[in-house]
Amino acid sequence: MSALKKDVVPNDGEAPTAAKEPKALVETTAPSDRERLAVMFEAHYDRVWRVLRRVGLGDAAAEDAAQQVFMIARQKLAAIELGKERGFLCAAAVRVAANERLKLKRETSTEGVPEEADLSDPEGSLAQQQQRALVDRLLASLDDELREVLVLFDIEGLTRPEVAEALGIPEGTAASRLRRAREALARRYAKLAEGER
Repeated sequence: MSALKKDVVPNDGEAPTAAKEPKALVETTAPSDRERLAVMFEAHYDRVWRVLRRVGLGDAAAEDAAQQVFMIARQKLAAIELGKERGFLCAAAVRVAANERLKLKRETSTEGVPEEADLSDPEGSLAQQQQRALVDRLLASLDDELREVLVLFDIEGLTRPEVAEALGIPEGTAASRLRRAREALARRYAKLAEGER
């Protein structure tokens, strides 16, 4: 487990439990494909939702975008190699999030996605909420290409080859983006910590 995930990144919680397989996936898919999609959905929905959240979407937008990711998986199911479902879904999540961010920029100013209040646990840890907000703010300050590599590798635990494949870049490029992302994040964190003293 990476240090970033273990020490810095607070638990985002689980994806909304109300998430159900889209009806269109179930009704229009052959039985064997339906079973494979159900297994993929069960195994990876939370991860897809977290990736979408960490690369810049709010909770509700991440839930909608996760459904889009699984619709894409249904359409391309035959092309997804067995054992590489996680990488495919993370790559699709990054692309869907990029499209959603572009759509959001066109529709609104560059203020970003407002954080939705979580009223399910009114006595939740304020420190954890503040830490999550800090990590989200630091991640949002990174360029998209750096944030995507950092989220997939350090937070979601994909391997460097999986990250490279997911983003359609050479493995060396993934490694250099990861290094630059970590350095940029550390500089921004140090600057914030220095400002608080």
